[in-house]
This record gives sequence, structure tokens and C-alpha cells, in this order.
Amino acid sequence: MSRRAPVFIITGGQGQCKTTFLHLVLGLTVGLNVRVRGVISPGYVRDGRRSGFTLVDLATGEHEELSSIDPDPRCEAHGRFYFRPEGLAFGRRALAPPDPRETDLMVVDEVGRFELQGGVWAEQLDRLVAHPHPPMIWTVRRRLLHTVVERWNIQNPVVVDVGTASVMATAEAVMDAVWEWREAQTFSVVPTPSLPGDRIAAPALCADAAAGGSPGAPAILRRRYGPEG
Repeated sequence: MSRRAPVFIITGGQGQCKTTFLHLVLGLTVGLNVRVRGVISPGYVRDGRRSGFTLVDLATGEHEELSSIDPDPRCEAHGRFYFRPEGLAFGRRALAPPDPRETDLMVVDEVGRFELQGGVWAEQLDRLVAHPHPPMIWTVRRRLLHTVVERWNIQNPVVVDVGTASVMATAEAVMDAVWEWREAQTFSVVPTPSLPGDRIAAPALCADAAAGGSPGAPAILRRRYGPEG
């Protein structure tokens, strides 16, 4: 088993619809019996301001409130958000190291400053990269990209910038990595039920913007991080 299956990093600025882009990419793959594990965390807005996040377990379709700006003494405070213990436990279970024989793709939405400070999903990320793993997709804010890559020692990440990337080309690259992963295994692929409707419905918010860059723009930006920087 390869310890170096690719890590796709979907990146962009704050509010630039990284999660929406991820939704669209997954919507093009789950109907192909890709066995996905991990979490996606759509945010919600109150009074024009980001006020919390919901967590969705991609393996089961179950969801749990992760955090909000409403103070709660039971919650773990990170920045202006209060993370519910139930949401953190839910996410940590979903992000447990997968059985490589039963998982084609691992998703972590999102990796940010709280993880860089050792909180939220930091321990789960440490475990994921320490073991042989299938291809992964992470979402990371652009200004934190280099720090995240260095912190988890990601070799040759496939960096997908939502400002220029094509959803279709990204999904094709992910599927190429999944097929390579499957071919490296010694077991037969057993189709598993996907989420209801065989596709993940993309949120209406920013969906048009996430559909891809201009035809001449590079679909996927490949960057190498090594001793040379």
C-alpha cells in the first residue's frame, strides 16, 4: 500500500466557496461507487455574519451541529466559535483512520488555524498522515496553505485554487487517483450505497462561481514543497 497517495488541497480566500467547490467535486464522484469517508462542514449565516457550522459524516449522511457563536459553558472555545462536545466527538469518529481496504477517498473540510494550534481535528490529522491512506481532499484557506503543508509534511500536494480551477478537471484528477489506489489493493471493489440520490446536492450559494475558471485557466495547480521551498 502506498503511504503517499495524493492529498488534494482545495484552497481559496475566506468566503470564496471552498466547501461549495468540494460539494461539486464530490457530486461527480459519489455516483461512481467511490467509497468516501470524512466530513464536510457547511457554514450558516445569521444577520449577514457567519455564525456557525454543521458537520456532515460523508460515510453515513448523518449530521451534527459543530459550532456556533453563541456562548455555552459546555463548549470548547476557539476564536469566536464555541464547539459543541457532541459535534467534536461526532467529527472525531468520522475522521478516525480508515480501513484502506474499504475506503477510496478521505475528506477533511476544513483544516485551519484551530488545527494548527493543536485543536479540533489536529490529532485526527496526525493519525491520518501517519498511516497508509487513500487519496485525500482537504480544504484550506489560501493564506494558511504553506503552513498546513509544512505542518503535516504533505509531499507533492495537488493544490486546487477555486479562483482558477475547473470542478470537472478536479473530479477527473481525483478519480484517476482513486483508480490508481484501487489497482494497488489486492481485494475486489464492492459497491456500497452512496448518499441519497447518488449525488451530493451542491448548495445554491456560490454554485455558479465554483463551476470553474475561464477556459484558458489551468485546471489544477501542482506545486512541490521540498527543501528548496
